[in-house]
Amino acid sequence: MKYRLVLLIAMVSLAFSALPALAQDCTFQLGFNTLRDLIPDVVGDCLDNEQHNPATGITRQTTTNGQLTWRKADNWTAFTDGLRTWINGPEGLQQRLNSEQFPWETPVPAPGESRLTLDQLRNAEYHLPLLGDENTPIQFSDGAGHIAFGEGATERVSAGIVNDTVAFGDLNGDGFADAAVIVFISGGGSGTFIHLVAVLDRDGKPAQDALAYLGDRVPVRSLAIASGEIVAETVVHRPSDGLCCPSLEITRAFTLQGNRLVPRQALVIESPLPGETVASGVELRGTTSVYPSAETLAYLVYDARGGVIGRGSIPVDGYGYQPGTFAAPVEFIAGADGPGRIEIVDKDSANGSASARTSVPVILQAAPITDGRTSREPTPELILEAPLSGATVGRTLELRGRISALPFEKNLTYRIYNQAGSVIDQSWISVEGDYGGPGAFTKSIDIPATAAPGPLRIEVRDESVIDGTLIVSTSVEVHFTG
Repeated sequence: MKYRLVLLIAMVSLAFSALPALAQDCTFQLGFNTLRDLIPDVVGDCLDNEQHNPATGITRQTTTNGQLTWRKADNWTAFTDGLRTWINGPEGLQQRLNSEQFPWETPVPAPGESRLTLDQLRNAEYHLPLLGDENTPIQFSDGAGHIAFGEGATERVSAGIVNDTVAFGDLNGDGFADAAVIVFISGGGSGTFIHLVAVLDRDGKPAQDALAYLGDRVPVRSLAIASGEIVAETVVHRPSDGLCCPSLEITRAFTLQGNRLVPRQALVIESPLPGETVASGVELRGTTSVYPSAETLAYLVYDARGGVIGRGSIPVDGYGYQPGTFAAPVEFIAGADGPGRIEIVDKDSANGSASARTSVPVILQAAPITDGRTSREPTPELILEAPLSGATVGRTLELRGRISALPFEKNLTYRIYNQAGSVIDQSWISVEGDYGGPGAFTKSIDIPATAAPGPLRIEVRDESVIDGTLIVSTSVEVHFTG
C-alpha cells in the first residue's frame, strides 16, 4: 500500500508538471477572437499566438482546451477539443463531431505532403520523462535513442518506438493526419515503461503535443485513431499479476484536449453476463479503464418496472490514472422473479456527477420461497457472452451466447440500436443444439457504415414464428469507435 501511495504521488506530480504554463503575452485576434468570445469556456485561454503557414494557407493557435484553426482556401474558422468541432460558419455557430461534416462545408483538402510518415516518426525529437520527473528532449534515429548521464556520463537511459507501433488519423480536426506513437523508456533494469505519445502534423513535420503513461511492461496489441480518439488495446496488470506478466486485457481511449491526452472512462461488466439469473449477493465483477477518483463505483439494481430495489458501493482495486478491477457482492430485495438490471456508475468525488455508467440486464431471483412450493418454474435464459456490457467495439464484432431452450427452426434475431433508440440493423442468428435442450450461437457482425461513433445497444431476441411475439430477449450496451 505504501508503494502504491508513493507511486500515485509521483504520477500526479508528473501529470501536473507536464501541464503547459499559460503564455502571458499571447492574444486572440480577428476570427479567433470572435469565436472565442462566442464560447469562452469551451476554447479556454491561449497558450501561444497564432502561427500562419503561407505554403498551406492554414493558421493555428493552441489553447488550454484544444486548437483554433483558420483555412484561407475557404475562410473556415473552427475550434476543436480533439473530439468535437465548433465552426463559426454561414449558419452561425455550429457544433459537430470531428468525424462529421456539415453540408455547406468545403471538402477537406487532401493531406498530400502534409501527411506524416513512419520514417519521420522514427527520426523525430521527443520529450519524455527520461530523468526523473523531467520531460527530457531526445532525438530518435531509426526508431530509438539514448541519453548518457551521471558522473563521467557512465549511465544510460534508452527510449524508442515499440515495434513501430504507430497509428495515423486526424486528432485536432484540421483535416491533416496526425499520429499516435507507442514508445518505451528503459534505464537498463527490468522495468520498461510504456507511454502513448500524440504527435501533430505541423505543416508536414511531426511535433509532439501530449503524453500518457500506460504502465510498466504493458503490451499494446493494437493502436488506432478513430473519430479524433486514440484507441489502444492493452494488456495490464491484475492485482495478483507479477510485473513480468500482465494478463488483463483493457481497451483504453484518449482524446487530445489542449496539451493533454485525457482518458475516456470505460466501465466493463464481466459478470454476471447479460440475461443470467441472479440472486441477491451475486458477485459483480469487471474493469475500469481509469481508476475512479472516488476509489469506488456506485451500483443500483432495478426491477422490471424501473424501481430501485438495491443500491450500494463497490471498491475498485487500482491507482492513479491506470485501469482498475472490481469484484464485490450486490444486494437487492426482489418481490418476484423476473427481468431486472444492474447498473454501475463512476461518480466524481468532487461534485458527485457521473463520468461514466453502464448496466447489464439480468433475471432477478426473488427471496426464498415462503408459499409452500418446493421449487420455482425455471425462467428462460438467453445469455450473451460477448461482447461484454460496456465494451469498446470496432466495425466488426463477435456476437456469442447461449439459450436455455433451443428456439423453433434454430434461429434467433438480433437488432442494433443507435443512441436515439432507432434500429439501424437487424438479421438472423443460427443456433446450434438439439431440440429439447440448450443451444449456443456465434456470429460475426459488421456495424453499419451509417452508424455514428458513440453508444450502441445490441439486442438478441427469440420471437414466436406464429405471431412474432417476443419470448425472451437480452441486450448489451457497447461504445462504438467508428
